[in-house]
Amino acid sequence: MKKAIFIAVLLVVGVSVKSQNNAVPPLEREVTLSVSDETIPFILNTISQQTEIVFSYSPDIISTTSKISINVKGKPVRYVLNTLFSETVKYKVRGKYIILRKNEPSKEEQKREVVVEGYLYDSQTGNKLTDATVYNKEQKVSAITDKYGYFKLEVPTEESNTELKISKRGYTDTMLTAISGNLNYVDLELASKPKVAEMPIFIEPKEDQSKITIPEWLIANKLLINTRNISDTLFSKFQISLVPYVSTNKLLSGKTVNDYSFNMTVGYVQGVRKVELGGIANIVREDAGVCQLAGVANVVGGLSYGFQGAGTFNAVKSLNGIQSAGILNFVLDDAGYVQLGGTGNIVGGKFYGVQVAGVFNHTNKIVGTQVAGVFNNTDSLDGVQISGVLNRASYFKGYQIGVINYADSCNGIPFGLFNFVRKGYHKIELSADEVFYSNIAFRSGVQKFHSIVTVGVRPNELQNPLWSFGYGVGTSFEKSSKILYDLDFTVHQLAKGNYISEKNKIYKITAGVDWKVGPKISLAFGLSYNLYFTDSQSKYYDSTFSSVPPYTISSNQNGSTVLKTWFGGKVGIRFL
Repeated sequence: MKKAIFIAVLLVVGVSVKSQNNAVPPLEREVTLSVSDETIPFILNTISQQTEIVFSYSPDIISTTSKISINVKGKPVRYVLNTLFSETVKYKVRGKYIILRKNEPSKEEQKREVVVEGYLYDSQTGNKLTDATVYNKEQKVSAITDKYGYFKLEVPTEESNTELKISKRGYTDTMLTAISGNLNYVDLELASKPKVAEMPIFIEPKEDQSKITIPEWLIANKLLINTRNISDTLFSKFQISLVPYVSTNKLLSGKTVNDYSFNMTVGYVQGVRKVELGGIANIVREDAGVCQLAGVANVVGGLSYGFQGAGTFNAVKSLNGIQSAGILNFVLDDAGYVQLGGTGNIVGGKFYGVQVAGVFNHTNKIVGTQVAGVFNNTDSLDGVQISGVLNRASYFKGYQIGVINYADSCNGIPFGLFNFVRKGYHKIELSADEVFYSNIAFRSGVQKFHSIVTVGVRPNELQNPLWSFGYGVGTSFEKSSKILYDLDFTVHQLAKGNYISEKNKIYKITAGVDWKVGPKISLAFGLSYNLYFTDSQSKYYDSTFSSVPPYTISSNQNGSTVLKTWFGGKVGIRFL
């Protein structure tokens, strides 16, 4: 029974080892050899026994008499073959077969390229290093180690410099300079970068973690690996690309700064010094300048210091130039000069210059001008806000011009139909004048300029009352801490019950005094000059509208339109 269990375990282990061997490519299967003074066929046969690889070769290319010694532990078959044959033999893999042939490169092949291949290991652990980059910065060629730590790089020999550099994030860069002949095999260990000793500190420094997120799903994985690994910045006068990974900068475009960059669809580079054109999008990891044009979008991870034009949107970390987009311009940090957005402009930091948008503008702080079709928003404004509907600022120094203006506090003037400054001027007024004995008005904005919304009624005719609603603007000048002088201009539409005729209006200019009698209470007195336009053919003209003025100083009629004027007055009380 015990014997049967032992045999079963051996079978399971054997099947497991076999399946693992079959899953690993023949050249990557590891062998351990300690051979002294043996022939090459003997060594190849030993490798076959360990790896289940079958070698196929002609006796003409391998010496069967010369004896060699070799000692390797846990090394790939590729490493052993390169140790045995150096550049004299090349090999091909067909299933489990490795076919050995004599390496006789032509003179043209020798001139055309140098082949460098090998394995990279961690110097401390001995583990194979995957996703490391081997590259030549002048010729923009590169290779990435696979999951077995293996790489192969063909370097054109047209250029005199065939120096290679090996880079991997977290490891110290290594140079390969002794490159000669047609085939070079290397077996290198990389040292991990030393960890910086942690020193005791009293104040934890804050790192700037703000960044523009690059859409990595657009970028080939090998291109991203090279970008993460390489610490150098490469330079190129000109680059052209079809897609990010099909470029004259090849798989090093993410670490290359170009003077001129032309992208048929989507481009991905480290930087642009002068001009970049993209059929769909331009993606720049760091800075872009002078001119950047794209059919859909420009994305810049650093500073854009020129003109950006895009059919849909522009997104940058910071701006010192001009942005123009069909829909949206977005700046993560500070921006300057001009933003032109078909729909909106957004700046996460401070903006200097002019924002113009069809719908909305937003920035934390602006020194300049915001112009929007619908809405402007900022925490701090030093300049002008102009919108078709709403302006909002926590604090502004300057002017707001819109239908509705809102601010928490200000050192300026809002001009609009409705203005509200939370720490500004706002009062509720109850008053009586010579036409309407009961009026309520809301005055809001700042002392220098505020909007006035008012409603009045004659309470003695509540069944079918004569009433009015109106709007106006006013300004107040401070005489002392308790006295203000008012100057108001208001327009009042008159109505009889639910009957409203457009021509029944009173235009009123009022000069008055606001006398503060308590912390939030004041008395108001004023004299007014009134112009009353009415229609002699209106429904209630004879019974009501003709007798609205208590008296007249002038009365004129042009057709059915009657104009009457008089001097009046008001008295009221104000709260808030």
